[in-house]
Amino acid sequence: MVRGFSEEDKFQIKEKLKRACEQSWKTNGYKRTSIPYLTKTVGISTGAFYLMYETKEQLFIEVLGKVQENLLRTWADFIQEEESSFVGFKKGMKWLFKEYRQYPALYNFNNSEYDLFFAKLPQEQVTQLKEKSLDIFSEVIHTSNLHLLLPEKEAIDIIHTILFLATIDRDTLTATEKSFEFLLDHSLPGIFKEENR
Repeated sequence: MVRGFSEEDKFQIKEKLKRACEQSWKTNGYKRTSIPYLTKTVGISTGAFYLMYETKEQLFIEVLGKVQENLLRTWADFIQEEESSFVGFKKGMKWLFKEYRQYPALYNFNNSEYDLFFAKLPQEQVTQLKEKSLDIFSEVIHTSNLHLLLPEKEAIDIIHTILFLATIDRDTLTATEKSFEFLLDHSLPGIFKEENR
């Protein structure tokens, strides 16, 4: 029998599980981030895991939400730290490119790992997760003091297309980062005009 946990215990265990899940998801992907691996890493029993989450996917959804919030906050910080929102937006894009590049298992929705994850969820929830991902770009744009020169959806599609370079296999495209920076430098002036702060 699993011992009782206080609300504080449950909170602390969930936080540890989310950290362990995010780290493993980044490096091992969804499939290899198993419940036994997580419980061993955190030091709890399988029974204790199921007191916190009904399924592995429930934990993954919480982690994805946390990752998306962190992405939005970090990008907003880049924009706030710079005198120019345009420069801050670009720095945020470069940071995001490196994150995507370093941890494709976590950020790239178009891979077999995400296919496995999404297959376990109702279609409505999959749609919500994908829309929330797009909302991050929309929110960054709206809080950045940058005036769109194109319709928002078109601008977000272009930004996604540029970021897609981060997901291309390193062996397939050797000058990926240079290509990304070139496209970024030449596309953003056609997407945004800076407003006065």
